[in-house]
Amino acid sequence: MKRRNPISKLLQPFVLVVACFGLGFSFSSDLNVEKETDNISVTAFGDGFITVSENGGINWISGDGEIVQSKTIQDVKFSTVASNERYVVSAGSDGTIYCVDENKVFKPIRSGTVKNVNCLTLFKNKVLAGYNSGELRIGSLDQKLEFANVELTGNILSLSSNKTYCYGLTNHGEIFYTSNGTEWNVIDFNETYKGYYQSCTFSKILLTENQIAVVGKNTDGEPVLYFSSKGSVWTERPLIYTDEEGFKAKLNEEPRDIFYDAMHDQYLLLLQQGRVMTIPSCSHCHQLYKITDAEIHAISGNYKNIILAGEKDYIKLISTEFL
Repeated sequence: MKRRNPISKLLQPFVLVVACFGLGFSFSSDLNVEKETDNISVTAFGDGFITVSENGGINWISGDGEIVQSKTIQDVKFSTVASNERYVVSAGSDGTIYCVDENKVFKPIRSGTVKNVNCLTLFKNKVLAGYNSGELRIGSLDQKLEFANVELTGNILSLSSNKTYCYGLTNHGEIFYTSNGTEWNVIDFNETYKGYYQSCTFSKILLTENQIAVVGKNTDGEPVLYFSSKGSVWTERPLIYTDEEGFKAKLNEEPRDIFYDAMHDQYLLLLQQGRVMTIPSCSHCHQLYKITDAEIHAISGNYKNIILAGEKDYIKLISTEFL
């Protein structure tokens, strides 16, 4: 299978650094100012994107990769952000959750706890938030979140949803899902596949229209990627890749994040040191690319661009045409 040239050689990406201060909206004018904060999570919204940072900052990114507006919430460390067609929900320290509509109107959501929020998703007009010790909360945008009736032992690290299902996982190898937000199913991956696969601790789950993907590491510390069509039977994808010099190697680090590029029917694994690994349908065609020297913490995208977000409000757009 012939691959396109390495994306790092083809692209002239946007790199923007911005500082955001104060409680109100502010337009950024000095793009050379650096601050000691990292973009920690990113989501697509409308034709652009939203990033959140650990200093309480929220950036609106245009479809061209420009920061068009910024806001900072004092005394909050955001850790996660999620969106649907109308709303963006961001959350972080001390149970803080904010909802932002398409008009950039902010509204706090009562989480009912002061625990730090690990992850979020929006599913059928409800907010789901995951916490440590198996605590999952769910509620409408205008109501206090309540305990979800799901029995888990591990820390909930990742949630993902589409129009039909919502899935989540814990660091104890538990994978759980629902079709209505009320009735939940829990799969103990390590118990189910005992003697067949090594025990795993998972960190990220991603639900597309037709498939579920989870990433993490096994007891030997090796990174793992598993796929499933309905969540009951899982298949491991060996993480062998070809680098930019044409050499074959085995991935030796746990991915930081995962994104599905629907345009090219491939997954993108985000790695340390600004690298990305492509996972197409062809299991022998994985590629590893060096994108930037910056540390990237999160990846997302839309029908046109992939966005990488990381240290010191670093942002880079990659056109899907070159993937």
